[in-house]
Amino acid sequence: MTYLYDAFISYRHGELDGMVAERLHKLLEAYRIPGPLAKKLGRKKLNRIFRDREELPTSSNLSDSINEALESSRFLILICSKRTCGSLWVMREVERFGALHGKDKIITLLIDGEPDEAFPPDLRERKVNGETIFVEPLAADIRAESAKKSLRLLNEEKLRLLSPILGCRFDDLRRRHRRRKIQQIATVVTSAFAGVAAFGLFATHQYIQINRQMQLKLENQSYVLAEYATNQLAVGNPDIATLLALEALPNDLEKPERPYVPAAERALADALMVYHTGSGFQPHRALSLPAPANQVLLSPGEHYAAVLCGYELIIADTETGTVLATLPTRRHALNDAVFLSEHVLVYTGEHGLVAFDMLARSEVWQGEPASKLALSGDGAVLAAVYRDASLVRLHDIINGDVVGQISLGGRSMPVPVDGALYNPHNGVFSLNQDGSALAVSFSDGSLRIFDTANGAATAVDTIENATHFSGGFYRNTLGFAAMSSSESNYILYDQRNEMTIMVYSVETSVGQFRPFILLDGHYMTLGNEIFSINQATGSAQKIAGIGSRIEAVDKRGESYLLSETGGAYHVVNLDEQGEARSFQSDYVSDFLDLGAGFALTGSRNANTVRILRYVDRSAQELFAYDENYFFSEARVHGGLDRVVFYSFQGMRLYNLEGILIGKAEFSAASRVRDTQYDAASGNVIVIYDDALQIYSGLTGKLLLDVRAKSVVYTTFGVGVLHENGGAVRYDLATGEGMPVQPVDDTERALPTAEGLLTVREGQVYLANANIGEGDIIGAGYAPDGALYFAIATGEGNGAVLSLANDTATVCFTFKTLGRSEAFFAGGYVFISPMIGDASAYTLDGRFVRSFRENGALAEVVMLGDTICANYYLTASTQRFSLLLAPDSLEPVAQLPGFLGETDDGRLVLDSGSALETLSLLSTTQLMELGAERLGGKTLTPEERQMYKAW
Repeated sequence: MTYLYDAFISYRHGELDGMVAERLHKLLEAYRIPGPLAKKLGRKKLNRIFRDREELPTSSNLSDSINEALESSRFLILICSKRTCGSLWVMREVERFGALHGKDKIITLLIDGEPDEAFPPDLRERKVNGETIFVEPLAADIRAESAKKSLRLLNEEKLRLLSPILGCRFDDLRRRHRRRKIQQIATVVTSAFAGVAAFGLFATHQYIQINRQMQLKLENQSYVLAEYATNQLAVGNPDIATLLALEALPNDLEKPERPYVPAAERALADALMVYHTGSGFQPHRALSLPAPANQVLLSPGEHYAAVLCGYELIIADTETGTVLATLPTRRHALNDAVFLSEHVLVYTGEHGLVAFDMLARSEVWQGEPASKLALSGDGAVLAAVYRDASLVRLHDIINGDVVGQISLGGRSMPVPVDGALYNPHNGVFSLNQDGSALAVSFSDGSLRIFDTANGAATAVDTIENATHFSGGFYRNTLGFAAMSSSESNYILYDQRNEMTIMVYSVETSVGQFRPFILLDGHYMTLGNEIFSINQATGSAQKIAGIGSRIEAVDKRGESYLLSETGGAYHVVNLDEQGEARSFQSDYVSDFLDLGAGFALTGSRNANTVRILRYVDRSAQELFAYDENYFFSEARVHGGLDRVVFYSFQGMRLYNLEGILIGKAEFSAASRVRDTQYDAASGNVIVIYDDALQIYSGLTGKLLLDVRAKSVVYTTFGVGVLHENGGAVRYDLATGEGMPVQPVDDTERALPTAEGLLTVREGQVYLANANIGEGDIIGAGYAPDGALYFAIATGEGNGAVLSLANDTATVCFTFKTLGRSEAFFAGGYVFISPMIGDASAYTLDGRFVRSFRENGALAEVVMLGDTICANYYLTASTQRFSLLLAPDSLEPVAQLPGFLGETDDGRLVLDSGSALETLSLLSTTQLMELGAERLGGKTLTPEERQMYKAW
């Protein structure tokens, strides 16, 4: 094979990776092969070296060009860093090259990080005698203390990269290189241009080349910015994600100052969440903090978010995310804050207790120093204690006056080491409903309840050698956890009757109880499960469970906000049968506060607090359907004003107002081989091995029910072979039959507009012309009207797919992974294997791209001029769709549960419990929405410098 490139440089764009790639590219293309070796090889220099965004013409399709370059490259040089494995593009390039040429043609260059984090896992795995072992690839190593030193080392280590490319030993190449350096004498050769005309031509050529390189550099930058935007959205910062996505798009689409890339539009649509369905919480804002959070609070009316972090209390507007006040606190891990009303908050200030009015932006009153606060359930009494002091003060919340004191009898609460991370939920310091009782846990392992009127103390039995307490009052019952080195107990105590209601106990090796006092009662968690506690009996009822250990819980109404050890957090609504809206995070949310309209999540390991907002999408809802009715597929026919839900068991037909029009249960459901939906007529086709049924998409009535020897379905119609050998084609819209003559009495015959399509003895014929061998896995029309067939032969790794047209010409052939389906749309063929990623090809066999999605490609349809790829999530009936750019097939948006269009062009989506409608937005409309959301906010020069990768 003749290769266009000696090597393909693969790297993560931006930072040191991009600098090294650019320098390496220049070094390799400028390298002159030493004389003796040049004679042996028959060339004096390398062939071209491919570096993406450097060799691509501006008009080319990115994926197409990169794949062609990978196919045309002898070696792949992989620049490995701590950032490499996080780049989807680099991983795809490595995977694709390995599949084309083998892993032994991949050369690695280590620039920072350790090998186990910098090298892709596939390069560290080898099969030996059927077993997988892990090896460390041989690599050139230019790791150094600075980028400048790394680039200096690169000049020396380039020979280590060149030796496998040139097919010689590294030591030989190094010796020849040194000899040539010693013998070389620098010579300056000057040339003059042949005249003004020649200079003009040269200048024009240079201008074109510079402009081309600038456009490629901007295109590369846009892809990187889109990736950054996706990452920012994943960590709960939609504002920054929107900024970055807008930065990646041209300001003027008519006269673009930078190339348009579909990934940027998809990132913007995701950041704005314009195609989300279902009412519920979604990421709204992110507060950047000077230090990790230590407590998060929503005001009672949810206008304000208060965050304790470091030695400051930050108050922000929940709607806009604007910081309204930054207040100094005590310079210690022990700090606390409580909202007294919607606009007044009390906190442990730098010099003493402070009540602060957000509206007036001023202090209301001050008190003595404090570090821990408790507010009674009715909001009338405030208790405060300072560090390890043995005195509690009770304050009037209006003016701050001390209205009572409680002596703790010489005992004190545990105090963390100064500067240590502190969980405000540790320890018990809690007032009951009316403020008549205060529960306090002590560092000596005891817990007491004090009468706030006379200071009398009642000891509560806990656990021997207790080292840790948490919990508090809900009304007049105290729910708390006590833990020792070997045992964890949850205890429910009746303060009025001074009696223990219930004790739960587990060994700490099994788990530990975590109590939570929420708006409607006591709750506890154990491992990955949450339980509600009956105040009267102490019985525990499991509410929900998630994937890993629950770290924090909050509740409002029937909604629960849960965070887990793995970093994810979930909003679970029990009214929706436990369906959860889940969000991924790269850090654990230790602190939660759930309101009706907003929610907060904060972490001791991140300088960010997320603000979630409840979005009510009921206005775009068509109708809610019966969630107890099982269906595997649903379709909308806008022209008929109909929605059909169907499975192998039966179907239900509704109008767009949600009125049931008709329903059917399919006979012998266990024998149903396939169900199909005819987009033109709206009818549902039910296929058995020996029968065919067609149900009306307008009324739900049975239009056709025939017995047969065999049934064949394609997009061209349904063919039935009867027992007597007669073949009939049935119209999908009317159910009317048209007799046709089968060829050689074949058991598989189907007429098409171009002639009779038959399969006999493994051969596929069209009008008696042999067009292939195997099974037809898909058929469709090209934009010019030509008919194409996808024919599969063999199984497993030996499966071969051929694409043939109606002239009986095989267009191209390639291997597939096992059984596949083929879909035709927009001038492409989409191949969806049962195992592995779907891929798209042009009808002349040119590979376009693969689709690495978490799901199975089930259908490809046209949505106006846009290609819509419909997916099912793996091991689930949930569905989503990708809208693809018609030229590159890159996704420009993801739609959840796309079912079809209404007659006025609105999209119909399945939210999981209801059908909703929304409009497909243009790029310009998305950009306008993004600008409106940001309200004039732009990236700062520092942010622009940080995010832009050249």
